[in-house]
Amino acid sequence: MGELVQNATEAKLVHQITAALIQSGVAQDDIGVLSLYRQHLKLLSHMMQDFPGVEILTADRSQGRDKECVIVSLVRSNESGQVKTIFSRDSYVVLMLFVLDW
Repeated sequence: MGELVQNATEAKLVHQITAALIQSGVAQDDIGVLSLYRQHLKLLSHMMQDFPGVEILTADRSQGRDKECVIVSLVRSNESGQVKTIFSRDSYVVLMLFVLDW
């Protein structure tokens, strides 16, 4: 794997999810986006310029942050630069964790 690991399609999905959260009333300052790859973080930062309050960080830099909503953007590619998913083509998995204060 090289250092230029990114996925433009996934970044667009993160942008759409972020927009939906904001439209639903979540404040930009309460949203964080995490990714493991610096190149993907650069792409996300560029695509998310219209949401200046959303933090886009590596897992290491997110330590100690307190966000109401965290979007994790995982990207994987093979040696030929083709983007691969962690899951099979036929399955899409969305993981959502909610912590409710009662």
